[in-house]
Amino acid sequence: MTKENPSNYKTLQIWIKKGHRMYSYFQECCHNAKNMYNTTNFYIRQVYTGLTQEKELQPLQKEVLANIHKNIGKMNDTQLLAYQKKLEKEKLKPKEEQKEITCNLFSEPNFEKPYVDYNFLDALFKAMIQNDYRALPTQCSQSIMKGLFQNWKSFFASLKDYKKNPNKYAGMPRIPKYIRSSEKEILYTNQDCIIKNSRFLKFPKTKLQLNIGKLGFTEGKLKQVRVIPKYNEYVVELVIDVPSEQQIIEENARYMSIDLGIDNLATIVTNTGMKPVLVKGKHVKSINQYYNKMKSHFTSILRNGKQTNEG
Repeated sequence: MTKENPSNYKTLQIWIKKGHRMYSYFQECCHNAKNMYNTTNFYIRQVYTGLTQEKELQPLQKEVLANIHKNIGKMNDTQLLAYQKKLEKEKLKPKEEQKEITCNLFSEPNFEKPYVDYNFLDALFKAMIQNDYRALPTQCSQSIMKGLFQNWKSFFASLKDYKKNPNKYAGMPRIPKYIRSSEKEILYTNQDCIIKNSRFLKFPKTKLQLNIGKLGFTEGKLKQVRVIPKYNEYVVELVIDVPSEQQIIEENARYMSIDLGIDNLATIVTNTGMKPVLVKGKHVKSINQYYNKMKSHFTSILRNGKQTNEG
């Protein structure tokens, strides 16, 4: 008897080196991902620092708050339109199946609420037609934003705990930093990347396709693609949901118990009448002791006789 296992993920990798025809494409995408992360962080930081300090707003803080004020009307127009569409859709259902629809409008951040959340900033960038947001596929930009907002969530949790237990920390938690490197990894959904003929991987915003024939991809569903900058090269990772079959063994009332020990490596007992088996661990322990002895010997040679606390 067999039973299908619904989620069995496998990761396939391709290294893209300099000279590869898609190298510049991945370079640009990872650079844009870094820009998207820093732009998002810039807006969050300017709002938060500008509205939590007592001194006069700085020029960049004023610029961000002015952008929000300028676009808040357009953002709410989009919210109203989406609300009306949902409302009309609900009216088509039988009355007993209709759900209550609420219209969630945005309000500008203020001194009482000096923070913008993911939905707010996503709507703002769409209303602004923000360049870094549009440089990537929408779901890629949104994935980067969600990752950053998770960092901010962790910051606020640490800050709250710091106020209660300051002795646990070396200092006050700091707000999430900007990315100083030139690139950041990027994640594509299976709506942005498509496998064609089990051989080519199609990426968005380019006619170039990555040949994945050497990976031996034959079955399964593509879940996502990650592009990771590493050592001036790029690792393209395909996460595949591969269907698998899990074997279910019929009950036969035959059992085995294995007890792992220290002096004895294992004691094995069954209920079938077989003689118990004792696996002694003395030989294995001696091998392990010899390994540790030789490791210590060669480590001391590499360190020129210095102890670990001597640098």
